[in-house]
Amino acid sequence: MRWLALWCGFAGGVDGFVDGAGRLSSRAHLLIGRVRSEQDETRHMTSKPVSDRLRELAQELTTLADRIDAGDAPRSAFVHVVAAIAESEEQLLGPRPRAPRGEGAKGRILAHLQENLGRPVPGRELAAVSGIQEWARRVRELRIENGYDIAEIGGGTYRLNAAAPDLQRRDQWRLANEIRKRPGSARGRIEAFLEANVGVVVTREQLDYVSRIAEGSRRVRELRDEFGWPIASHIDEPDLEPGSYRLLSADPADRRDTLQRLYPDDLRGRVFERDGYRCARCGRDRTRALAEGDTRFYLEVHHKVALSDEVAELPVEERNDIENLVTLCHRDHLLETAELQRGKRARRRQTR
Repeated sequence: MRWLALWCGFAGGVDGFVDGAGRLSSRAHLLIGRVRSEQDETRHMTSKPVSDRLRELAQELTTLADRIDAGDAPRSAFVHVVAAIAESEEQLLGPRPRAPRGEGAKGRILAHLQENLGRPVPGRELAAVSGIQEWARRVRELRIENGYDIAEIGGGTYRLNAAAPDLQRRDQWRLANEIRKRPGSARGRIEAFLEANVGVVVTREQLDYVSRIAEGSRRVRELRDEFGWPIASHIDEPDLEPGSYRLLSADPADRRDTLQRLYPDDLRGRVFERDGYRCARCGRDRTRALAEGDTRFYLEVHHKVALSDEVAELPVEERNDIENLVTLCHRDHLLETAELQRGKRARRRQTR
């Protein structure tokens, strides 16, 4: 029992398990007795016919139900019953054979979600159907790798929104997997993924995966605010979910004014919402722009009084006064700014 003495020392310290002469103490012998008793009980249980064991479990379930009514049902009681049922299954049928391709845990989860298409399915149901502990990983694989539209709707509950996979999403995952393996920086991999998906919605989850960091969305904000990449979020387009992004153009000529970063997201959102997500100059929103073939359309906040190079010098209260702000598309923002600049130059010449 030397191994047990060592285990006792690691588990709770040698004191109390080994005496001064290095022999096992009475406490250690008591523990040994308990272990042997549990081993004997396990051998006794497995020697019984499965049918008898299941009848005993039925009685234990009745007792457990009574304990639930009395408000005294510890988790260990549930664990014991579930484990005993699993042992009985293995005793009767043997270990589960490896399932044929497509019929394993992931296949069972998919089949169950498809049977409950559009309805919430608790995670515990998927755990039971799959028969494995890593069922949540299989759900993630179905969603990301296989392109199934599986929404996590809170409280560990899932909903399959479409029976067939989204092939574009599946291909997007395969591309993400290829880019993820590339050397270089996290930002470089995100840039490559966005440029390969111009006009297509990408998610925070995909960006985190591609970048190999947990702050993919932060790198997206840096590209937008510091380098002017025209990346739309739910602030700019109400049809986008939080945590979803769309690169509208990879052409450097379409970069947005980096001074847009001076306007907080919540303020930009209020301005866009007030103006109906339409350009105040041309009257277009993204839907109309796309109908006209303008895939590079996106919105910016325009200050009615200050030019872009003057905005940074304004007091914060004046700069962020929503009455001084208006929604313009990027094209008209450039035109409006150019007209303001010409007007100011003309006034300066007149005062000379």
